[in-house]
Amino acid sequence: MRALTDTEGMGSPERAAFWLTTIATRLHRGPRRDTWTSARDRAAAAAGISNSMAQRIWQRWESMTDVSGAVMINLMVAYERICVANEEAAQADRDERMALRGNNAAFAKPARAGVGEISPHH
Repeated sequence: MRALTDTEGMGSPERAAFWLTTIATRLHRGPRRDTWTSARDRAAAAAGISNSMAQRIWQRWESMTDVSGAVMINLMVAYERICVANEEAAQADRDERMALRGNNAAFAKPARAGVGEISPHH
């Protein structure tokens, strides 16, 4: 799982904060249209955790000793969904680029052998 690989070596509160911050960053609509508090609350809704728990993690993860298992699992699954969606979008871009490159290759003139090489006879 990408969520566990990305947070290897972190404690539970740090992992929860990382996942929540990443989800909120993905859902943030920009500084002129949104606040980080609203993005955090949307991230909490997307993960299925309460706004109060998201606020606690957001503000006090460094002093927390542990995070409940249900909250950790919900954040991890939501983070994983974002990673999968991002990887699928990147793969779709790559596929489209390769399809366009393939279409253009059919119209390209083949290179002549020896173009740009210095002949030994001259």
